[in-house]
Amino acid sequence: MRTISGAILILTAELAFAHAHLIGFPHQVYARIILLPVSAALTLVGVGVLVWGFLTDRKSS
Repeated sequence: MRTISGAILILTAELAFAHAHLIGFPHQVYARIILLPVSAALTLVGVGVLVWGFLTDRKSS
């Protein structure tokens, strides 16, 4: 479950990054001020959760 959560967080970070570059003229600066740091934070958290999931969610035999 942690692996899936990490992948979803990474996809959310990619979506925030894409929206930061797609928003038009009047609100472009404000969107980048908010969405680029959020994208970076979600990427770091997502990679951390993904690695944690890889290490702990494997089946024990």
